[in-house]
Amino acid sequence: MGWIPSILLLFALAIGSNNNVAYSLRLLRVEVPTAVRRGDSVWLNCTYNLELDELYSVKWYKNNVEFYRYLPSDDPPAQKYDLLGVYVDLSKSHLGNVYLTSSDLNTEGTYRCEVSAEAPSFQTERAERELQVYVLPKGGPRIIGTKFQYQIGDEVNITCHAAPSKPAAILKWHINEEEAPPSFVWLAPLVRYRDGLLSSQLGLHFIVEPSHLVNNVLKLRCSAAISQAYSMTSEEIIVGNTVRASGLYTAIDGPSIEGGLTKYQVGDEVDVNCTSRKSLTPAKLSWSINDKKASLDFTVPYEPKVYTNGQKASLLGLKFVVRGHHFHKGEMRLKCTATLSKVIDTNSEEIIVGGNQQSSGLHVSENGSTVKNVGIIIRQSCWITVTFVLLLYRM
Repeated sequence: MGWIPSILLLFALAIGSNNNVAYSLRLLRVEVPTAVRRGDSVWLNCTYNLELDELYSVKWYKNNVEFYRYLPSDDPPAQKYDLLGVYVDLSKSHLGNVYLTSSDLNTEGTYRCEVSAEAPSFQTERAERELQVYVLPKGGPRIIGTKFQYQIGDEVNITCHAAPSKPAAILKWHINEEEAPPSFVWLAPLVRYRDGLLSSQLGLHFIVEPSHLVNNVLKLRCSAAISQAYSMTSEEIIVGNTVRASGLYTAIDGPSIEGGLTKYQVGDEVDVNCTSRKSLTPAKLSWSINDKKASLDFTVPYEPKVYTNGQKASLLGLKFVVRGHHFHKGEMRLKCTATLSKVIDTNSEEIIVGGNQQSSGLHVSENGSTVKNVGIIIRQSCWITVTFVLLLYRM
């Protein structure tokens, strides 16, 4: 019966060994704000569970350049390294939580947290997130190119200029509260400034017709809005001898990659799908191959999945034949990114100038009769959504 204790001992060792595997370092959450306004402070949070391991280090990188590390064995344990756009306050930073006192356009980039365990496991876990910096315009758009007087049959050729911002404002023209036909609108080049800000320009070109007058009024409105990503998550798989998750981009609420083979070689066809998490507004999906945006010829768009509660999930396929250049050191990285966006908006204040208050000096005439009463409505918001409206009256 002496063999029974030996079996029990081996069984106990096996359980202990499995426990060591199961209870090791795990990276639980990496929190990086997707978008911040220029000048705002930033918190970077890296949460992990050591289980039975001991911590060796926590490191933060921006665009693969280290700017912060925490080593319990060092004195002091926390250190920072100067990096353009990354302003670490060590007095408020601890372990994997890092505080940036301010932000500018150089703060934008890819941030990665990397946690490593001491011996004997020497395990390292990492994840990264994108951070974008946006700048709100200081004023509203301007309409340029109006004439002193218009007649039916005259040509309207005006341009709307947005104030500098980042990202560039999205401009729209409306005629009598309806969006202008695409044939009336022409897109002018972006104006780029040395500080990195951008100004959008959008032209409006058409011939004044009687049908453009509603209750003797022709209203032209240019609106500007800033759209920014407020949620961006990704999943990445590495294709080599086998297909595996990279561990860099995986997120609980992120998209999922499905389909494909267990391994690929040159000449095989990649045919995989990416599905976003459910949301009221479906996310925008994009594919990257080795961190470069996949060609549109490789992507296969599908209609969003609609659920009974009204939520939707986006679906985007990736389909291409593997070539030699797709592999780098024997591996190919396929990444799907899901982005939810919103338009920064505020309440507007409306100012009416015209009539008994002021003459705009802008006229339109039909059959040669000059209009004497002209109004201009200017819609302005405190921060972002600004509307400039021209009202052309016919008497």
